Amino acid sequence: MLTQRTVLASVIGFLAAVLVPLAVPMLLPVASAHDTLISSSPATGESLEQAPKTLELTYSDEVLNLSPVVRLSNSAGEEIFTQTPAVSGNTASIDLPALPADSYRVQWRVVSSDGHPIEGTVDFTVTVGAETTDDADTATDPASPTAAADSPQPEPTPADQAESSPAEQEDSGLPSGMVLAGATLLLLVVVVLLVLRTTRQRAGRGRDH
Repeated sequence: MLTQRTVLASVIGFLAAVLVPLAVPMLLPVASAHDTLISSSPATGESLEQAPKTLELTYSDEVLNLSPVVRLSNSAGEEIFTQTPAVSGNTASIDLPALPADSYRVQWRVVSSDGHPIEGTVDFTVTVGAETTDDADTATDPASPTAAADSPQPEPTPADQAESSPAEQEDSGLPSGMVLAGATLLLLVVVVLLVLRTTRQRAGRGRDH
């Protein structure tokens, strides 16, 4: 006759063989699903003679267009702007204002394709910049009809929501893999308890006879 321990071991082995292969694929993406920045233009650490006109960030997968944010600051830590870039597929891009010679830091934040916010920085340097001494004299010369048109315009002040919104996109629920694993464990416990109860009842009936 099958002993209580033999029956229990058989049930546990069967459930493990069936349910574990279903749960493992759901758990694996939890640790490695976040997208990463694979390139940028300008590239991090790049030194440019002339100021770039646009910033382009390329990621390892398509990012979600959920309140992405790009902040640009100079070497003194002064914020130049904080704005929302345009997202298309795995690329986020934004137009840059005319930048003088200086070192700059781009701080970006987007929502990864798995729904989790990711962020990082890109540093670059402009050696000559968009303005020269002649340009400054022209901008202050009232006789020049194009002085006002050539003068770079300040960027508008960004809304506070542009910076705070990405944090609100964080996934507060449990990953589906963890939910499946918990359900599997609960089912396993229930089955083991039922087997133990049935085995004990049969053993008690055998002793009665």
